[in-house]
Amino acid sequence: MACRLDHLFHAGELDNTQLGWTIGWLELSGFQQRLELKLVGNCHPDLAGWTFRIKRVLPELTQKCDGDEAPNYSGINRDQSGHVGDITADQMIKHFEIPTDELIVQLQAGQSPPFTWRKCLYLEWFSNRNGRIVIQSTRLEIERIGERAFELTDQQYLLQRQQNQHEMNYFMTQLSDAISGQSEEAE
Repeated sequence: MACRLDHLFHAGELDNTQLGWTIGWLELSGFQQRLELKLVGNCHPDLAGWTFRIKRVLPELTQKCDGDEAPNYSGINRDQSGHVGDITADQMIKHFEIPTDELIVQLQAGQSPPFTWRKCLYLEWFSNRNGRIVIQSTRLEIERIGERAFELTDQQYLLQRQQNQHEMNYFMTQLSDAISGQSEEAE
């Protein structure tokens, strides 16, 4: 399970101009201070070697949940040191123009809601303090700043993908151990 912050994201800047490091900051609605990212690893080839700004251009569509408690994000630490997961602006996903609650109703009724394919920004990292964090949205825009510092070779990208898979496996093992520990306590 990932902590998804799409709907809270306001703006940010990431710098992957030093091979093997991705650093920067993110502003989230409802947070007094920026999240500070210091991540080991590189972005995907489309963003590797760049400093880039991210800004919200459209609001996220949200689901109205009658009676559901709003998620508590108070445990999100300002220090987001850890490892890069997948960071790319080239992912293609379905973009729906209808509210999420309406989308769910249509899908459950067997309807095919209208959509367009759009590139989205996908930010994933593995925080030492908060685990896996994901921001994925077609409603964000990136702007590359300055000159590109480097391009990943095929070998470097392959190694980065292997490291990303290692981090995902490690996270899933920790999650499984935590769930198993809770199950044992309940018995």
